[in-house]
Parts: sequence; C-alpha cells; structure tokens
Amino acid sequence: EELINMYQNFQPERPFFSTGALHTYDSRFCRLYEPDINDTNYYSQEILDDALAYSDTALVILGRVSGESIDCPKVQYKQTTKDGEIVTDNARTYLNISAEEEALLDYAGANYKNVIVIVNSTNAMALGEIETIEGIDSCLLVGCTGSSAAGAIPKVLYGEINPSGRTTDTYAFDLSTSAAYANFGIDGEGLYTNGDGLYPADGTANGNVGTNEPYAGVSYIDYAENIYIGYKWYETADAEGFWADISNNHGTGYDGVVQYPFGYGLSYTDFKWELISTSVADNAEVGRNDEIEVTVKVTNVGDKAGKDVVELYAAPPYTTGGIEKASTSLCAYAKTGLLQPGESEEIVLSFVMDDLTSYDAYDVNENGFKGYELEAGNYGIQLKKDAHTLADMGDDAILNLNVSSDIFCDTDLVTGNKVENRFTGEDAEDGISIDGSDSGANITYLTRADFKGTFPSEKTVDRAMTDNLINSNLYTEEMAEAWIDETDEAISTGADNGLSVMEDGQLSELGIQLGNDYNDPQWDALLDQMSIKEMMSLVLHGYVGTGEVKSIGKPVSKEIDGPAQFGSFSTGIDGTGFPNPTTVAQTWNNQLGYEMGQSIANEAGNSGYDGWYAPSTNMHRTTMGGRNYEYYSEDSLLAGEMTTQVVSGSLDKGIYCYIKHFIVYDQDTNRDSLYTWLTEQSLREIYLKPFEMAVEEGGATGIMTSYNRLGAVWAGGSEALLTEVLRNEWGFHGAVLTDYSDHQIFMNMDQALRAGGNIWMDGFLCNGSFMYETQSNSFNQALRKASKGIIYMWLNANVRNQEYAADNGDTYLKPVKTPGLNYINIIVVVVDIAAIGLFILWIRSIKKRMKARRA
Repeated sequence: EELINMYQNFQPERPFFSTGALHTYDSRFCRLYEPDINDTNYYSQEILDDALAYSDTALVILGRVSGESIDCPKVQYKQTTKDGEIVTDNARTYLNISAEEEALLDYAGANYKNVIVIVNSTNAMALGEIETIEGIDSCLLVGCTGSSAAGAIPKVLYGEINPSGRTTDTYAFDLSTSAAYANFGIDGEGLYTNGDGLYPADGTANGNVGTNEPYAGVSYIDYAENIYIGYKWYETADAEGFWADISNNHGTGYDGVVQYPFGYGLSYTDFKWELISTSVADNAEVGRNDEIEVTVKVTNVGDKAGKDVVELYAAPPYTTGGIEKASTSLCAYAKTGLLQPGESEEIVLSFVMDDLTSYDAYDVNENGFKGYELEAGNYGIQLKKDAHTLADMGDDAILNLNVSSDIFCDTDLVTGNKVENRFTGEDAEDGISIDGSDSGANITYLTRADFKGTFPSEKTVDRAMTDNLINSNLYTEEMAEAWIDETDEAISTGADNGLSVMEDGQLSELGIQLGNDYNDPQWDALLDQMSIKEMMSLVLHGYVGTGEVKSIGKPVSKEIDGPAQFGSFSTGIDGTGFPNPTTVAQTWNNQLGYEMGQSIANEAGNSGYDGWYAPSTNMHRTTMGGRNYEYYSEDSLLAGEMTTQVVSGSLDKGIYCYIKHFIVYDQDTNRDSLYTWLTEQSLREIYLKPFEMAVEEGGATGIMTSYNRLGAVWAGGSEALLTEVLRNEWGFHGAVLTDYSDHQIFMNMDQALRAGGNIWMDGFLCNGSFMYETQSNSFNQALRKASKGIIYMWLNANVRNQEYAADNGDTYLKPVKTPGLNYINIIVVVVDIAAIGLFILWIRSIKKRMKARRA
C-alpha cells in the first residue's frame, strides 16, 4: 500500500482525460507520468525495502492511451516530478519504453526473483528492453480490459486460465522500420504550398483541439508504402533480403527487426499439429471458384489445459516488376476449444481461391487486363504458428496449388456484378485519380522490385495543388447541376395507398415482407405515400437517430455510439464496457466476436436503441494511429472476420450497425478534409476488404463515412465509392451515414446524396439543409432512394431479429417502438429556444451599452 499510495500521490488522475482526446493535443493527452526509480523523493529506501520484503515477484505495468482526433506522437512528453515541468524526449516515441520505465525494469530485474511485465496499452509498443534487460521473466499483453475483464489477469498469472491470444499486429523493435512510418501523423503529412484560402485553410476552426484555432493549411497524406503494411511489409522485406545487413543486440536480419510477429502468442502448454486431410491433392490444378479445405488435428501434449490457434497463409507467385504481392498473406485461421492434456480436436480451415487474387490497376503484367487476377503459377499454402514461423510438420506444413494460366476476375464472386477500375487514371469516376498521377503528386510508391530504392524513409516533399485540385476543393452548385440526368422521371408522392410498416405496435405483414426483400415490388407503393418534406427531414437530420415518417408508420429510431460500449460523449455512457476491439481480435476467436455483437445489441435494444455507430474496421496502418484501439488489426482478413461476426451478432438481436469509417481513415491528425493518396490496389486489397466482407458475408446494412478525402474527393461524397463499389459491386442495401458534420460546407448532404449517401449527421442542432437545387427529377429520385435505404435498414434489423428468435428458440425480441414523440427533436427545440433567448438578451445588452455610451 505504501508503493500504491506513492504512485497515487504522484499523479492522482490523468490531466485532460475527462475532456477526452477530442478536445486537446497529443502533447497533453499522450503524456507519461513516471518518477525515476533513483529519485528518493518518491522511491524512498523504506518503500523499496518494504516492497521487496512483501514479495519476491514484481509486476511492472506499461501503459499507453490514445484517442480520437490525435495520433501518437513520435516523441515523448513526460512529467517525472510531481507537478513538475513537462520535458520532451526526442529520441523515443510515445510507444517506446521511456527512460524512467527502463530504469524501473532494470531495478526490478536486478532485485526480484520473478519479474512480470503487463502491457496495458491501446497501441502496439516497441518493447525491446524486456528482451535485453536481465531478470525479466515474462510479458503479458492485456490491452484495454473494459469494465471487468481485468479480473482475469490474476487468474492468468496464477495459472488458473491459460492464455491463448495472438498478436494482431507486428511488434517491431524500431517503429520507424515500418514502411508507412515516415508518411504518418503530423510529421508525415504534407501541406500544399498554395493552399491558403482553400478549405480548410480559409479561416475554418479546428474543432478537434481545445483552443478551436484555425487550420494551418491544406493537408495531405501519401500512402507511399503501397500494399506493404504490417507483416505484409516485414515478411516480404525479409523474403527479399531487405534486412540482411541488420545486426544489433536483438539479433541479425529479421530477428534484429521484429520482436513479435503478427499472429504470435505463447501458452502454458504445448500442442502438436497433424495434417489429417486436404480437399485437393498437393500440386493440384485449381481455379478461381475452388474451395480449399485443410483439416488439422491439434493435440495438447503438455500438462495444462489450453486452446490453440492454427493459422493458414498463402505465398502467391511473384514476378519482379509485376503485380505487387506480399510474400505471405493470412487466408484462414481457426481456434480450438479448451483441450485437456492429451486431448485432441480436428479443425477445418477453408478459403476460396478467389481470396488470393491480386488487383492490377495498371496492367503491369501486360496481359491486357486491369482488375482482380489469379495469376498463373504456384501458390504455397502454409500452416504457420505466426506470420513468420512455419509449423513443425515437415512437408505437411505446405500444400502446393497450381494455376496454369492467368484468370481474370472481372465480376464479384458473391454478387456476380462487374468489377473494374473506379479510382485510377482515366477510369477515375470521381474525376481525379486517387494515386495522384493526374494531379502533380509524383509519389514514389514502394515496390517489391526495388525495396531499397523505393522505401519511404522520409515523408514526401510538400507540393503545390494543381488546378484540378483547386477547382474541386469544395462541392459547388455547378457540380450539383451537372449531375442532373434529364431522362430521369418524376416520382410519385403523397399517395393514399393505405400501407403501413407497423400494425398494433408491431411490424405489419408488409413491414416484414419489405424488411426481407429490398427489391420487393411493393416498395414503390409504400414510398409513393411519402412527401418530399418527409424524405428531406429523414435524410437531412440523422444525428443519433432517424425521424418518424407518419405517412408509412415508421417510428422514431434511436442510435448510439460505440465501439466497445454503447454510449458516448453525446448521449451518456450506458451498458457494459467490453474489451476494446483490438483485444477482442487478439483472441482470434470469431465466436467471441459474434457473442460480443449479440451482447451489446441486447443491452442497446433493452435501452430503447435501434442502431449502433460501430464496429470500427479501419486498419492499423502503423502502430501510431490515435484510434487504433477502436480497430482490430493490421490485417484485413482478421479485421474483416471480426467485423462480420460483430455485425451478424448485432443484427440477429435486432440492432443495425454503421460500420466505420468508410474509407482510409487510418489517422486522426488534421482529419477534416485530409487529402489521402494511395493506389487502387492497396485501397481494394487492404482498406476496403473488411467492409466488403461485412456487407457480403455479414449482411451489413449500415455504413458511416469518414472526415477525410479519398484522393481529392470527400469520402462521403465519392460516387465511385458509395455507388459504384458499395452498391453496384458489393450489392449493398441499406443506409450510408456521414460522420459528424462539424463543417457543413465540406461534409454537405448535397454531395453525399448525389454520390449515394442516405443520412446526414448534421449535428445536435439538427440545422442541416440542402444548399443547391432540389427541384429536378434526378434530385427527387436520389432522395427517394436514400429514404428507402434508411427504412430498409430499420425494417431489416427487426425482421432478422424475429427470424433469429424463431430459428433458435430465443425468447428475446427487441422491442419495436410505436410512433410517438421524438424526444431528440424536443430537446433540440428546447436548446433552440434557450439559444434564441440568450441571443435576445445579448442584443438587449448591446443596445443598453450603446445607449449608455450615447448618454
């Protein structure tokens, strides 16, 4: 207790934490508070002696926290004396072990028999010192434990629970070895040299920081690393000999660079793997549609009960100068149940060969095709303990599959819809190529053909905006009118067809029918009953819910934030705080993801909610992402599987999800209007993949767009993204919601609606309105389609809940609300009245002062 009291007295609470990262700077929120072990003002000899006398085991906790609107700094801001000055260590990043933590580990290692390091961090850290400091025995990664999961830690330490998690990120000794590191965060962003006067460098206030200061310029970020993020970089670089010259106190080559590979984890027991069968023979000829199954018998050969994870990776054929490919990519995984000593379980890992395609946006292999391809050659399917370590199974660890000739995959395998370039060069449907090739970017993208010559060791040089960027900086009236199609027909409104989606407080037969089928012909008759005013209100005001539609019987719906607990700064905190998504993904247990989705949905439904602003499935592009704790992994398959399971579990319990943030929202610094440049290959293979899986496999009906731009166009206003890919390729039916529209001139509903969006999160004042033309048939058609998506999303979740309950004997049915008072709007009206009253008083005070001056 003496030691605990000293720590609590040194820093009773974290400053700025109560206001949240959203309202401060990284230099404040990401601070370290740690006294030096040699400072006797805190670590007196008496405290140290008493602690050592108390136990010969030391637990050393390393903690980090990050948050929305900031990213982890590449330096350390720290306070080493109580109420002392904040000092900066420019030699270490925030995610490195600090000098004070290192000294503490040195002391513990030298003085205690057992030293256990517990990593309680939102982000993957650089933990090299725990390997090199003498006397450190073990390290337990616990992540963010939520409301109650910390209670499992002592059980793990005492051996009552056998840990079975795996890393969802690569843990490198030096974070700057990441190919994305240089072009990340505030130090990795560029400022356009001629951006003054353009949005947001036009006096727009940055609401993400406490001072509300104006933006310093127009910012951009280059994903110059191409497809090579996370282990796909580290493993491929190793395959190409990139690390051959590395030699340090951690090791040589790869071993001197990577501390813990992606998919790494230890157990208190040992397992033996035995290959039972494969669905095809070794060296078999395969095609795009072939499903590959690998059955592995896992036996617990140790003396403790435990679970194991079997990981399956693909090593595709690669030709120098051809389509970019990682040397290894996760293609399937499975987790055993709890196996007692001597017990075995056969598990099946499966994937479709289509999962191994690569996207060639430029026809670099010169076979006359652009798009997804399954290139000819040998595909090695490898059973691994982690992304780097082949299973100890001899020849059985690798299954060779052959593709005899290039296979062009120009349709989506699930939907059958056409897939083609949407974002590149002359094919860029939003007008400007997202790779920067027609806007003067001159980005050198990392290529496997020349890792040494193209590795982005420094951020790309600041550059000027070309005319096409300047002219498209904000959505204009001319753009809105150019979108009009004179062939569009007028819509019917205000019809009296006697149809309703509700009856006696429950879904009507029609409501159930329409919730089952987005393409049911009766949709037209129902939508004919809505007025233009109803449609506009439904589309324009989507903050924490959607409004009542009296003409069809739709009640008010309520929505709430996430991603690990339903509740937020805008609506209060409710429900159970689950471990954060990264920690959930570290279980590598899809069933737990599904159960988490169900549990949160149960709580949300019983509290009167209909929708959930979650899950978040952006990528851990680097370890430094401010919202990495909201996201699952650096790997798109693992992230996609977890997202799919959470969405599916939530929908089965009647709560629809808005998966976020669509798209390439992988850092928070200057997020508002951040120009984001990348190749279409990396967009499709890395960043879109988890969303695609959730839509096509999980039945997702809600998407939330992001603050940033996809190339030059606001992601929430990209027709190529929201219409061509999401709807026309993936077959998405439902609603696309904007993120919170801080600045409505940029995140505006005119652009979103015409691009394929459905709902505007116009803010708590519900003050949104269209800026441009609203009279054309094209506009009304889009408005009607947007309304349909919103209504379908709500109906579908309730129908799916009813079907799940019927099929599974589940007694839980989410309450379906009847039309009634919109309490959100009532609160807004009260706020508006109060604001008007204050405004009147302010005017009166000005008049009084002016009258006093004249007197």
